[in-house]
Amino acid sequence: MIVFWRLMVAYYLCAVLFYNYPFMEYARRRPVWSVVWQAVLFCVLGGLLTWPWMSLHWPLAGVWEVPAALCLACVGVFYALNNAWTVHCRPGPKQHALRFLLHDAAAWIFILLCAPLHSLYQTGNPVAAPWAVFTVAVLVVTKIFSVFIYRVEQDLYARDCPSLDESFVTMLARLIFFLIVLLPGWRWVVWFVVWWWACQVARRNRLLDISRFALYFGALGATALGFLVKWSFYLQ
Repeated sequence: MIVFWRLMVAYYLCAVLFYNYPFMEYARRRPVWSVVWQAVLFCVLGGLLTWPWMSLHWPLAGVWEVPAALCLACVGVFYALNNAWTVHCRPGPKQHALRFLLHDAAAWIFILLCAPLHSLYQTGNPVAAPWAVFTVAVLVVTKIFSVFIYRVEQDLYARDCPSLDESFVTMLARLIFFLIVLLPGWRWVVWFVVWWWACQVARRNRLLDISRFALYFGALGATALGFLVKWSFYLQ
């Protein structure tokens, strides 16, 4: 699944650029051009990251064997249209988080169906590219968790978009939880407890102005992804 994980790196690198309020506003004003830019950027990043496998035929939607470049272009178009659906389809009451999950699930499934899985058959390892798994995990822990938490809090109490300072601080807090889990042996447990206590104190004293859900979900989600990355390293 080396190609799959590399395409996911491209997917979440694009998300860093496009999951933000300024681009959402641009997409509403210029829907066609926003789709073009997103598709092109995804294809460029995906092509660079999967260049060694571009001579193969990839399974488009898991059905047709087509040249890799054509399949990658179709994935890029699907990615851009999936994002456009998120921007232009108005969610119902308390459906922001659900729409976000459906958006990401559709992207994961389509990319998985289009990625050649030769490496899985050769190694028996679904996380055969640890650096790519690590990169995806870092991007999810920081950017994607921020977006998901914001969507959930939109559903709970219609909160406004978080400020840049708030987003940066909360991303850093989750990233530290994630990196702590990667420490060797059992020493990560001590540092995890210390950092958890520090975040609780900061939240109680309003130094870290986030909801209880944001703290708990961020810490537990970052810990789970940290174990996934640790597992991918140990399987090599």
